[in-house]
Amino acid sequence: MSLYILDKQHFAVPDLKLLHSLLMPVLTELEIANLDIEIELLDDPQIAQLNEKFFSRSRPTNVLSFPLDKESGHLGSVVVSVETVGPETRALGYTLAEGIVYYLIHGILHLLGYEHVDVELEVASLMEKRQDELFELVLKRAALTGVVK
Repeated sequence: MSLYILDKQHFAVPDLKLLHSLLMPVLTELEIANLDIEIELLDDPQIAQLNEKFFSRSRPTNVLSFPLDKESGHLGSVVVSVETVGPETRALGYTLAEGIVYYLIHGILHLLGYEHVDVELEVASLMEKRQDELFELVLKRAALTGVVK
């Protein structure tokens, strides 16, 4: 498995090794640790451009997912706007790394077929519940190992 994290934004300086270590328990829990995932950290103009091109929404967003071919070993790409996520997560009392991981979990769940838009409430709730469980796993492991202060 390869987890590629590319930092293409200029908003903040995230710790890429920390992000990698926080995500590994999630990938193991989801039983996808053997698949390739590409992550790109972007700023608002960059993600707005992708949002417009692929989803016809001309605005920034926090996360976008682009599934590939799971059978060939490539789960897909997840892009996160650090510029959007930073203020959102600070307002909730989380570190930048925790906020980025929260939205990466969301994006990875989309790669696995979870959905919350234009679906029944029961389906959306399933995604939200799984996302919260995985984020709790990250926070607990981070606290136990002292990786995030």
